Amino acid sequence: MEIRVENLVERTLRGIGHMLTPRAWTRPEKGAEHSYVDTLPDLQLDMPCSAGVVECARRPKSLRRMERHLRTREALVCLEGQAIVCMAPPQEAAEGLLTGVIAAKVRSGQAYIMDKGAWHSIPFPIGKRAARFLVIFRSGTGKNDLEYHNFPQSLLLRG
Repeated sequence: MEIRVENLVERTLRGIGHMLTPRAWTRPEKGAEHSYVDTLPDLQLDMPCSAGVVECARRPKSLRRMERHLRTREALVCLEGQAIVCMAPPQEAAEGLLTGVIAAKVRSGQAYIMDKGAWHSIPFPIGKRAARFLVIFRSGTGKNDLEYHNFPQSLLLRG
């Protein structure tokens, strides 16, 4: 089975999360020092929060496993490189499968947040460079709020 890779935009994240970067950058007005635009009024992250950086190694673009966190949203900012991230809406696996799995191409500088329970993969770097992401979520998530789903058969990423 294959998954077609799409660009990461608000429509791509429907039912999974939200974009944190704007559709287009707003330049400062003439004479102004800066511009500002709200992209999401409330991140709904429970305190205390922690941040970390994940560096994603190059590997075959074959999705074997996804993870989720039931007690926190997860925000990601692509700091360096480009990558493909697989995601799916919050759900319980049925017969070893997840529905609505998407593959989104994330560019350097893009940021998004996934809802509690949204399934996601470790990003697959595009090109020869590794990809680095800033990750923000509830403190302790990696130790006490991490559930994995293994697919019965790998899903190949196309595009």
